[in-house]
Amino acid sequence: MRLLLGIALCCSFGLGGCSQRSECTSAAEPYLDRFETTKRRTDRILDLRRANEQRRLLVAAFESGDDTALPQGLKAIYRGMKRDGAEVDASDVEEGEATFWRFFDMMFDQDPDVLQGEVVLIQRDDSVSAFRYPREREVPAGLRWHGLRQSRTFCAVADCLVETGVEPCVLIQLRPRDYGGSAGLTVGYRRSP
Repeated sequence: MRLLLGIALCCSFGLGGCSQRSECTSAAEPYLDRFETTKRRTDRILDLRRANEQRRLLVAAFESGDDTALPQGLKAIYRGMKRDGAEVDASDVEEGEATFWRFFDMMFDQDPDVLQGEVVLIQRDDSVSAFRYPREREVPAGLRWHGLRQSRTFCAVADCLVETGVEPCVLIQLRPRDYGGSAGLTVGYRRSP
């Protein structure tokens, strides 16, 4: 009798997991093409971020007059700019930062079904930077993720924070690789009724 009860419990948990996976993949399916487009845009936007970080290092070098703290590739740029009389200053960095955030927000604003988004960037020094849309909302945590057919791509169903409270959503996530310069992306889409 206990054996039958144990088998019944295992089957019900197993089927529950399968139905949750099926629900998740079905909810994610309509958004996979849009997610791919967002992944490509993320790469371009992170290039803006990296360029601005380089600009920030160049500003520090111009202010101190010392290029020893610059990475090798930027030393040649610094010396060329100095030779040509060109300079960068803090206003260039501020403008680059504003441009990054404008394009970052636009990437998510263009899709009316996006409720939340987050880009995680593993820096070369293994520190992690997270950029959120909207800025004050964190992506739900403690979720059960299910693998999709695309490499390193997962989905989960959850409730996403919105201005009026919470709304059912499906999260699609591209996980970063385990090295500096790799980025991950999570997007929360409105669940279809």
